[in-house]
Amino acid sequence: MAEKSLWSYLSKGMRGRWHHAKRHEDLLGGGTSDVSYYHHGNSWIELKEVKELPKRTTTGIRLGQYHNEENQRHFLIMRKGWLLIRVNYPKRTYILFDWNDLPPYEKPYWTYAEMIGHCKMFWDNRINFNQMDNMLRHPE
Repeated sequence: MAEKSLWSYLSKGMRGRWHHAKRHEDLLGGGTSDVSYYHHGNSWIELKEVKELPKRTTTGIRLGQYHNEENQRHFLIMRKGWLLIRVNYPKRTYILFDWNDLPPYEKPYWTYAEMIGHCKMFWDNRINFNQMDNMLRHPE
């Protein structure tokens, strides 16, 4: 349910910037990313929600199904896709990764500081959709 809320937020913010965006939750089988879209080429975004950061800063963050199988990570790498994570507490943060530097699917999981250090871009409180649009157009 939380990813559905993230999808709604993302689709409204990116309206008019991308085309043919569709949500694919559980429609195409294991490993398929949540969102496909056309934005200067076809691409995919996997959405993940983290309700609360671990109390200890040294504890890695588990990303649900992403860690149950390598399929989601492999799907993003093969299609040069993106991973968007929303952290809800203690402060709302959005973290965007490209296919070149995705979190590992096996332990040890990355801590919040490692995620911020490896991500392509992050935003506190809300996404700057102009920045995100530019990043999706010119990921290098």
